[in-house]
Amino acid sequence: MTCLHLPHKVADFACPINGLEDMYEWKTGFRLPGYFLMDLSMMGFGYIKQKNAPSPRLVFWGTGTGRPQHELLADIIGYCWTCSEGKSFPASWKLVRQSLERGFPVILGLIDMYHLPYYPRFYHTVHIPQHYVLLVGCDEVKQVAYVQDNGLTEVQSIPLTDLKEAWNVNVPRQGKKNTLFILEFNDRIATLEEIVTKGLKKKANLILNPPVGFMGIKGLRKLCADITNWPRELTEKQMEDSLTSLVTFTCSVVPMLPQRLLPFKLNQPDNHNAVRDRFSRELLGFADQFNHPEWEEPASLLAKSGRLIGQLTEIFTDQLLKKSYDMNAAVPLITEIADLEKKAFHLLA
Repeated sequence: MTCLHLPHKVADFACPINGLEDMYEWKTGFRLPGYFLMDLSMMGFGYIKQKNAPSPRLVFWGTGTGRPQHELLADIIGYCWTCSEGKSFPASWKLVRQSLERGFPVILGLIDMYHLPYYPRFYHTVHIPQHYVLLVGCDEVKQVAYVQDNGLTEVQSIPLTDLKEAWNVNVPRQGKKNTLFILEFNDRIATLEEIVTKGLKKKANLILNPPVGFMGIKGLRKLCADITNWPRELTEKQMEDSLTSLVTFTCSVVPMLPQRLLPFKLNQPDNHNAVRDRFSRELLGFADQFNHPEWEEPASLLAKSGRLIGQLTEIFTDQLLKKSYDMNAAVPLITEIADLEKKAFHLLA
């Protein structure tokens, strides 16, 4: 049996970043506060057109989990990372065991919570193929893996038969089966203040000068120019699917349809501000903590952008309920969102 002993931060809905945060605390003795690292690594924008997909127009108010997060954070925090994806379970499990023997835990994900027995609410009941865990040990005799999960305090065990199924997740543009990440920290690891300062600048530059035209401010401008063409270019079913996807990903908590489109009451209400609301509050807190009053204005601008995204969500929710689509009302809102975010990130760059 091999098992590494790491500190563990419980943070609901923060599974993509939770393993990294546990390893950071393990190496530094300092627990990163709140959801800032999650929000910093994920906030953004993307607009993708895909001709033959069920949702031919995809609008994301973030940058995704896994690879994009480590691409942003590795040089800011001070670690090197390797990723393996798409291999067979035996080959991937061999990499996990080798990493544990070297003293490095392994981030696994995407994972389907349908196959996690320590979540009886979901086990063999509900497919949620969007989860991540930090694998800290295994017992080859008992044929179990030991993981730290962002929603639970104690180390959890997963039979390898369940893990094999849970890890067999392929989600287009998000992750391939048996994806794992191994992180090795540098001797010099950034402090919280350094993470915030360097992270804001890097995030701002990526949004202002994205590597591809469908991301960041360029992507918002492209959506603004294109969205009035949707009703002419798409069937009614494609419109419904594309707008349903859009309002799902304006979430600030976890990807979920707005309350008015659901047949049940949500336990965790979401104002669909696309994380801008929480990020704005975090930015104001750090402005005071680290004596950066110049961060207060971009925080205010991002909060306003978030409220407009909430209004946009309401407009599209109305249209989905009425099954009547008029994109003209969205254009001034998207234009103002782009203007606000351009100004906010210029101030942070």
